[in-house]
Amino acid sequence: MTSVLGRMQNFDKTLTPSEAKVAEFIRRKPDDVVNNSIKDVASLAGVSVASASRLAVTLGYRDWKQMRHNLVKDMADTPDTVFADVSRDDSGEAIIKKIFDCSILSLRDTFDQVDAGDILKVVAAIKKTDRLVFFGTGRSGCFAMEESLRFAHLDISAEAYSDEYQMILQASRIRKEQVCFGFSNSGRSRAAVGALATAKRNKAITIGIANYRETPLEKVSDIYFCTSFPRVGEISSSLTARIALLCIMDAIYFLSAQQGGSSSGAILADRLINKNLRLPARGRNIKGF
Repeated sequence: MTSVLGRMQNFDKTLTPSEAKVAEFIRRKPDDVVNNSIKDVASLAGVSVASASRLAVTLGYRDWKQMRHNLVKDMADTPDTVFADVSRDDSGEAIIKKIFDCSILSLRDTFDQVDAGDILKVVAAIKKTDRLVFFGTGRSGCFAMEESLRFAHLDISAEAYSDEYQMILQASRIRKEQVCFGFSNSGRSRAAVGALATAKRNKAITIGIANYRETPLEKVSDIYFCTSFPRVGEISSSLTARIALLCIMDAIYFLSAQQGGSSSGAILADRLINKNLRLPARGRNIKGF
């Protein structure tokens, strides 16, 4: 079961102003939430009881009582640092611990909400495709490039594009049953959404990965993965969610490698890379040193 904090982050961009007030109160004062009635919490948050109740339903809980029960469990299972903002007064050790705690919670929550069946569907599509394309801008573009290089080791025609002009051009050339990934931290990148929408119209299989639910990227994705992350002060979502994103792609990559095997071409490429781009292993003589 994904944590209450994780769900609030996933739906953060689509909450109403009143729901957002309750969510922020829960983040700041979880103890007050578990120790008071919904009426008292609503009053402290400055909203109506109906607004507090709607937040619970929006997050996928049956009612406020069920959400409160899950919050109590979260607080028992989760380090206190996850509920605390990073402060200027924090020691270096305290900040390091918060970063690790947040990453651990992000991985656990993402695992709880990722459907293994969806990952297997992506792997099956990759096994049949003759072209694999990754789209993303900014840091998501860097990640797209990393993934294209990695999948190229499986002897798959893998490409990555981060320039908006190239994204539009290449998306228009994608054909039926080819596989297209779109990465976006917010799920609202105009370029990534536009590329996947174009690919979808061309009958390609579109896979979106972002940090939020109910996003434009989700609407144009045949399969959509949402990472989970707690929002803690200055710890950016891109720090913890990137680790969860990497785990999703690791699972897809290793399953693809397991099912596809390695061709002689891929093996030759690995040998050439090892020979020309890597230094000898420890213990061997290295000329010039």
